[in-house]
Amino acid sequence: HNFNQFINDFRRRIAQTPKKTEAEKRNAALNRLRSEILDYAVEQATQAQGLFTLTVPTGGGKTFTSMAFALEHAKHHGMRRVIYVIPFTSIIEQNAAEFRKAFGELGEQAVLEHHSTFDDGKLQNEATKDKLRLASENWDAPIVVTTAVQFFESLFADRSSRCRKLHNITGSVIILDEAQMLPLNLLLPIMQAIKELAQNYRCSVVMCTATQPAVQAENGFYRGFENVREIAPKPTALFDKLRRTIVQHIGTQTDADLLAKLAEHPQMLVIVNNRRHARSLYDQAKHLDGTFHLTTLM
Repeated sequence: HNFNQFINDFRRRIAQTPKKTEAEKRNAALNRLRSEILDYAVEQATQAQGLFTLTVPTGGGKTFTSMAFALEHAKHHGMRRVIYVIPFTSIIEQNAAEFRKAFGELGEQAVLEHHSTFDDGKLQNEATKDKLRLASENWDAPIVVTTAVQFFESLFADRSSRCRKLHNITGSVIILDEAQMLPLNLLLPIMQAIKELAQNYRCSVVMCTATQPAVQAENGFYRGFENVREIAPKPTALFDKLRRTIVQHIGTQTDADLLAKLAEHPQMLVIVNNRRHARSLYDQAKHLDGTFHLTTLM
């Protein structure tokens, strides 16, 4: 794929300055910092293919920065596609939509979104279903947005439909978003597969997270990654600049203590250890204005 047009559209989209609302004026420094992070990462794109980390705190623009690096890296090395791997199905549609918007007119054709919804036959339109089935079996698109389950099952599965895309993973820039979410019980085989893709299949892999897992050989990790290059500028300093919270220990709290605090503050989020406890707290607090109950089942 010729990545020049993608790069031009992408850079134009993220350089667009929105109308200056009060919130955006307050965020001007944050937007400036995001631009600096992105520009620095793009400058690293001419480095040799292999393993990279992008260690940027939440709010630092990891999604667009990793894609900007990947596009430039693919162009520089004549690579074939960018595969953006996300741990959760719940956020894949949102990310794919953002990328489509960023690529302008090319977006609809260029971005293939592949997750379990497509495989479960939940799409009603038969023509759309057939087109997506073929595309998702082959991954013959310049930008593929997929889940970690789809990606790693393609490498390890024994079903031919899963394996038909293997040849198209070759020569790709693979972005592993929220890399700390890789399952611990499968970490070693996953790492060996990543190393193999980088060493023998012309892939570059970007591990992208605010909390980088310590899986490098230099950290003493058994059969860990070697020669990994960081593409964010001075990550430690970024965490200082992007710190948005103050942590205070307030000791053990009873339900009554928490309910009293809920009544005192106009906005508050309480996170507890299980759904039963969350429900119990909500039942005791639902008389307060604007109280919501959320669980991972939603």
